[in-house]
Amino acid sequence: MDFISIQRLISDERTEGKNLGIGHGILESGGWRGDPGLGPQETVALEKQKLAEEKRKKLQTFNNSRLRLESLADLEKLVRQRKEKRLKRRVPPRAPDPPLQLQPPSQLQPVDLETFLKAAVENQELLIDKYLADGGDPDAHDMFHRTALHWASLKGHSQIVDKLLEAGATVDARDMLDRTALFWACRGGHLDVLKQLLNQGANVNAQDKIWSSPLHVAVRTGHCDCLEHLIACGAQIDIQDKEGDTALHEAVRHGRYKAMKMLLLYGAKLGVRNAGAMTPVQLARDWQRSIQETLRAYVGHPRTRC
Repeated sequence: MDFISIQRLISDERTEGKNLGIGHGILESGGWRGDPGLGPQETVALEKQKLAEEKRKKLQTFNNSRLRLESLADLEKLVRQRKEKRLKRRVPPRAPDPPLQLQPPSQLQPVDLETFLKAAVENQELLIDKYLADGGDPDAHDMFHRTALHWASLKGHSQIVDKLLEAGATVDARDMLDRTALFWACRGGHLDVLKQLLNQGANVNAQDKIWSSPLHVAVRTGHCDCLEHLIACGAQIDIQDKEGDTALHEAVRHGRYKAMKMLLLYGAKLGVRNAGAMTPVQLARDWQRSIQETLRAYVGHPRTRC
């Protein structure tokens, strides 16, 4: 009899717990929330009231923290405060590096050939001075016969070019392709170096192994200022290379419109034929015809948008 009463008591408690529902609280991860004596509507209303109160307090705190700009003095105060904040956040200026103490050439280590040529590329005048002061050969070259004058001309280091020429460097020294420093200056587009070399007697009409001249190189690289100065210094405007191409042929082939116009203004001939019996005009027509044929070949191609 006692056993039945205990079971009934347990089952009645479970049923009562199920029927209580939300009025006895909401089960969350942290336990039961809500007042067991309130119904569902009263609980929801209480939650809304709490949220509204928290929102009002946050808004009041925000309003209290804001500066009220009611006068010009308030605005000046705000600007001053922000300026002070920026000054506090600013990183203190870095102490300047101590000045670099350059060693005089007499205190430097002896400079070998490789370092000498590299110094001409990187514009390291002290190493150049040391090499020359120790009696180094200004015409010393690498395995491709490229001298320091070649490299300095290519890179546009005019002061090193001056030092080398004053030390007796051969202005028309040739590399393995028979190109002088004038070729390299045109290739780099350094007009100031070009003038230095020509003033020292560089051959303006020198030709390399394929009979190209500095004029050809200036046109290929598109350095029209160098091109104009070469013409002004007596360059043969219609000189031909091994393929019979003049500078005008090169201008047409490489699409150098400005160089082409300059050559024509200075009197370049249109009737000179190259080894393929092509004049600059025929070369231009052939070039245009090749473009037209290429475009026509792709008309109707699935990858071509029409």
